[in-house]
Amino acid sequence: MHVLILGGDGFCGWPTALHLSSRGWDVTIVDNLSRRNIDNELEAESLTPIRPAGQRLAAWQELTGREIAFHRFDVAENYHRLLTLLSETKPDASCISPSSAPRPTP
Repeated sequence: MHVLILGGDGFCGWPTALHLSSRGWDVTIVDNLSRRNIDNELEAESLTPIRPAGQRLAAWQELTGREIAFHRFDVAENYHRLLTLLSETKPDASCISPSSAPRPTP
């Protein structure tokens, strides 16, 4: 089984990716890393240090032998890239992490 997780580097998406991967699912993450960029722009750090996505993915593969695919792009701005990814990977399921859901503008 294959799952596509939108917002997979976030607070909810990352543990979901790990859980499903540990259960034998093939996992693909799409994330634009906007939360990390906001922290950099505000010169703020998370109260809980978060390693870069590449390091976390490598650590997961080293610990489990399972690879999680990662694609960095904004699905709201790169709709055709998302369609291409869907047609190439043909996931059995998809998951939208709450942090990746569109937010209303004030």
